[in-house]
Amino acid sequence: MSYPAWTEQHLPVLRAAVELCDEQNGTASETDIAKRLGLDDAAVQTALTALLAEDPPFFVKADRRFVGGYERVWQPTGHARRAVRQWPSAEARLNEMIQILELAADREPDEEKRGWLRKTAGWLGSAGREVAVDVTAAVINRQMGGA
Repeated sequence: MSYPAWTEQHLPVLRAAVELCDEQNGTASETDIAKRLGLDDAAVQTALTALLAEDPPFFVKADRRFVGGYERVWQPTGHARRAVRQWPSAEARLNEMIQILELAADREPDEEKRGWLRKTAGWLGSAGREVAVDVTAAVINRQMGGA
């Protein structure tokens, strides 16, 4: 893909398709993408043709039209979500978990429980970080469809 086509046409079509799939039970039609972006059908078809040729794929499935082109895309992959920056990072999720544990420790009236919450948050932020990032990434991948 050439850079101008990617930034000006393909990326917006991909972003709209991912958003629509999230809003519409995993599917986005070429017509809905065109309406969302204010593009004509030909521009969306050009972008979809380029996007669907990518490896790894951006979508699990695409329905072809009888007369050519694509009618609909299904289930964006992790590759698609990373391209449009909608894929949560394991590091960010782990940092959120550590913050939640620290807040829970601050609010915990029981001294022993408070100590365990702080120790757990500390371990996840230091010695256990690599393991926790791997586990968090596995959970995210499973939640996002295993891609």
